[in-house]
Amino acid sequence: MFKSQPVLICFLIIFLLLAVPLLAESHAEIQEIIQFNQNEIAFDHLMGYDLVSMADCGVLDVAGKPMLPAKEIWVAVPPGMRASGVRVIDAKGVQLSGEYNIFPAQLPKRTGSTNDNMQFIDPDPMIYSSSSPYPAENIKLIGQSDLAGQGVANILVYPLRYIPEEKKLIFYQSLTLVIHCDPGYECSDYLHSIASEKIKDEHRRMLTGMVINPQDVQLMTSETFSKSRQLPEGPFDHVIVTDQYFEDAMQPLAEWHTKKGVKDTVVTVNWIEANISGADKKEKIRNFISDAYSDWGIGYVLLIGESGYVPFEYRTYYNENTPSDQYYSDFDDDWINEVALGRVTIGSVTAANRFINKIMKYEKDPPRSDYILDAILLGMDLDASTYCEMLKENITGYVPTRFNFTKIYDSQASNHRTDFLDALNAGHHLVNHADHSFIATLGTGDFHHGWGIYNSDVNNLTNDGELSVIVSNGCDPNRMDYGPYDCIAEHFVVENDNRAGISFTGNTRSGLYYQGQPLSLSNELDRRWWIALFVNNEYKLGRTLINCKHQFNHSISQGAKHSEWTFNLLGEPEMPIWTDDPDSFLVTCPSTAKINPEPFEINVKDFTTSANLNQAYVCLWKPNEVYLTGYTDADGNVTFMPDPDNEGIMYVTVTDQNYLPYEHEVEVIGYICGDATGDEAVNVSDAVHIINYIFAGGPAPDPMEAGDVNCIDDVNVSDAVFIINFIFAGGSDPCDPDDDGVPDC
Repeated sequence: MFKSQPVLICFLIIFLLLAVPLLAESHAEIQEIIQFNQNEIAFDHLMGYDLVSMADCGVLDVAGKPMLPAKEIWVAVPPGMRASGVRVIDAKGVQLSGEYNIFPAQLPKRTGSTNDNMQFIDPDPMIYSSSSPYPAENIKLIGQSDLAGQGVANILVYPLRYIPEEKKLIFYQSLTLVIHCDPGYECSDYLHSIASEKIKDEHRRMLTGMVINPQDVQLMTSETFSKSRQLPEGPFDHVIVTDQYFEDAMQPLAEWHTKKGVKDTVVTVNWIEANISGADKKEKIRNFISDAYSDWGIGYVLLIGESGYVPFEYRTYYNENTPSDQYYSDFDDDWINEVALGRVTIGSVTAANRFINKIMKYEKDPPRSDYILDAILLGMDLDASTYCEMLKENITGYVPTRFNFTKIYDSQASNHRTDFLDALNAGHHLVNHADHSFIATLGTGDFHHGWGIYNSDVNNLTNDGELSVIVSNGCDPNRMDYGPYDCIAEHFVVENDNRAGISFTGNTRSGLYYQGQPLSLSNELDRRWWIALFVNNEYKLGRTLINCKHQFNHSISQGAKHSEWTFNLLGEPEMPIWTDDPDSFLVTCPSTAKINPEPFEINVKDFTTSANLNQAYVCLWKPNEVYLTGYTDADGNVTFMPDPDNEGIMYVTVTDQNYLPYEHEVEVIGYICGDATGDEAVNVSDAVHIINYIFAGGPAPDPMEAGDVNCIDDVNVSDAVFIINFIFAGGSDPCDPDDDGVPDC
């Protein structure tokens, strides 16, 4: 018995040595370095305390505890892995010189027309008398989410820690993190493999823009479909969800999207209720969008109708039951939006037509000068210590210098209401508003003067054809669910023909901010909207919004969650925002195509410079027969192989950022009667071709019907004679032997 023990021990040692690599492979660790710049720390004074903030950070807001910066980050994790822990293995910190009495966090205030006079919350004596650093750690794992098959860990990082008893601040310019991952994570979000390359590219860009390790992003697709399998055959890039009453009215918008290469379809709520499972109408619509994402690979959803047609979801994150469409865009509640989504609250076919006409005007025929590069920045004082002028001046740092700003601030002596109306009437493309507001009011100096503009002012605007893209941080201006009358956002977007606004991104309920922090909460979302558009180049309206939300520090507090939840889009999410004066294409492509498959070559150049354009997006569409999309190469070329079934019209559409769309109609022909050679012309060579076919065994006409010019169901020498008479003696047209102008075969 004892003699066998060494053998057993050796066996166990060998087993463990072999098992170590297997165990190592079943777990993973990700190491990342987070760096901060001391120059990005800003100090101010409020009520005898030191107020500290940092660029791109939110703040810790536990009432009575030190209000310190915090930054939310996303980290891509390996497939099948779940982030289970995070630790700091190296922290490079310095103690800032001086003593600091850090401001105790207070409850957020509203950007509403009624000022919040809240009682001051004193510092927490246990924290402020402590010799231990606050917060206790530099880092906190929030959880894990996923998008398009990529798992992402959500982590909070604290670049500053406070030692209250000593009144000292420690700044960490570098933190080396290790994220421990365990196996067994099942991703809930997959794009189906049939999703278009355009949608896959947009998701890939979304993910790489979110995470701090973009090199590790792996977009994963699935071959499986949703469980319901009730959807019609796809795929689609965009879906319009509406009541059957508006179904026909929305077809022109769906057709325009499809024509330009964003394949669209209209699905009625009535169909969804009859075919998709769910507890109520709202849940059925959400489940449909989830299924359409999984099965069709959609990237965009437009909801059409008031809340009675497409219900809002109401949730309370901070003091207020708040409606939002984020329920539909983030359909698994992980604060990552799977689709770009907007709503247009029309109540009639007339309003639907009005909105679609505005979209077509904005996308196809905007004013070429004195409009696109004009922007309004309105930044008022929210209270005696929170100046939104600082927010607007911060935003200017992200906008290209080619833009012309009309700035309206409380530091100016003029009448801000008059200035704002004059600027809107003059035709400004981008409008950024920061002031107290209400359902039918946008403040223009509310705190100091009680000024604002109202629904009636919007109805009287004269900016014909110069439609504004509007973003506001105020309370309630985008209260789309309000019953007695329309909110001011709806007057901008829905109620006026070809003037006022084309979109409004703003709050359905209260906007929030921290006193003395003009870049906090709703104001931070405002700022990040501009970063999304100009720094991250997310120029599709709905993607501007979700990029802004994905970069927002939502996990820090319930107030932050509310701020994101209430920030919604009234407008078309796929609409491209102009970020430069429009240019035009110079496109070369055939004017005809044959029913038989053959190469269809397109070349795209810049109209002004004649330079070949790389990555212009081209769509070739013949309804129910041909749908092909692709990007031009470095030489400006793209080649398709269409195979239409019938004669008719095939559409060529070319789009690219800041270019006017190019639209061209191609005639699909079966053959030209008399064109025996297939060179798309009738001439003496066709007669020779027929003679060679008959007497010398040459190739037959292709197709044979092209050689039967006298309509006797045969190709013989008489057809060659017919062509000679047509060319040289003014004889009847091929296939019209009775010369009545109507083809006989």
